[in-house]
Formats: sequence, structure tokens, C-alpha cells
Amino acid sequence: MTISIEDKVKVFAPEIKRIYNSRVREFTRLCVTQAPDYLFIDCPASTSGKYHPVDELGPDGVIIHTKKVFTVAYELCKGTACEGNRDLVLSACIIHDLRKQGIEPSGHTDKRHNEFAVSLVDEIHRDAPILDDYQHMIIRNCVGFHYGPWSLDPWLKPIAEYSPEELTVYMSDFVASKRFIHVDYER
Repeated sequence: MTISIEDKVKVFAPEIKRIYNSRVREFTRLCVTQAPDYLFIDCPASTSGKYHPVDELGPDGVIIHTKKVFTVAYELCKGTACEGNRDLVLSACIIHDLRKQGIEPSGHTDKRHNEFAVSLVDEIHRDAPILDDYQHMIIRNCVGFHYGPWSLDPWLKPIAEYSPEELTVYMSDFVASKRFIHVDYER
């Protein structure tokens, strides 16, 4: 089963619409269009059930999780002093798990999924250079460091060294994976 580009974008349309900078919005949309089809067909946020709540364990798990991460980050930007880069943070939140199982579906979370998502950011930036280097690097680093202490090199560094933007994406991802956060989403 393949998913059309329009259907992929429609899934994250409410979030993409909340990115006000048109270039960042378009960059994010392009990343979503290049996400693997499996993400939109059957991609739980956790296959073990240990790291995500029940509503994220079904076929739409990563989609639901991503919407939660976005929602938390939207508000958290105020408290982490990166509100001026909110659009970049929100873009990174949408992109961070777009390759959760890797390039091809594997049935489980790939421990290098952040690295694969960074590759997507770099591919889109190379093929459609609509962001300046500063914007690209913020999104790239936020995606790369979103896995926090569970990251593998080269994306492992002490949390104390995170930029406000990187910290916002990491903390939003961490908090959003807890059982008390809910978003409305129906396929």
C-alpha cells in the first residue's frame, strides 16, 4: 500500500499550518512528503509498550505521538526562551520521528532513527535549499539530539550542553510520551 503525498501532508496539516514562517512551513511539508509510507500505515510509537502510553501503541502511534510533541513544544518555547525560533522547533517536532523504524519498515524503533531523520533534513535542504544555514542547523540539531541520553554517537551529548531549542524538542518528546498527555486524532 502506498500513501499519496497529499494524504501524508493532510495528516500533519493542522500542525504545519501553525508554522508561520512560509519557508520553514514549506521545508517541513517537504520533509513530510518524503517520510516513508509505513509511518502512515502502521507505525506504533513503541512496539514493546514500555516507553509510550496505550494510545500510541496502535498503527497511528507515531502520528499521535508527534502531534503531542508538537503541542507540548508550542507552549514550552515560551518557558525555554526560544520563542523567537518557535517555527524551527515546531518543524523539528514534526520531523523528529518521520523515520522511526529506519528508511524501510522494520517493525520496531531503530535506535538510530534520529540519525535517519537528520539525513532526511539534510536531503531536503540539499534538494530544496529554501532555509538559510542557521535555520537548517537548528532543525537538524533539534532532530538529531531529540533522543537525549538514549542517543548514539554522534548525537550524544550532556543535556546541560543542549541549546534552548534542542532542550525544548527533547523535553517535549520526553513529556509527550507520558500517559497524561492527549490529543484528538482520528484517521
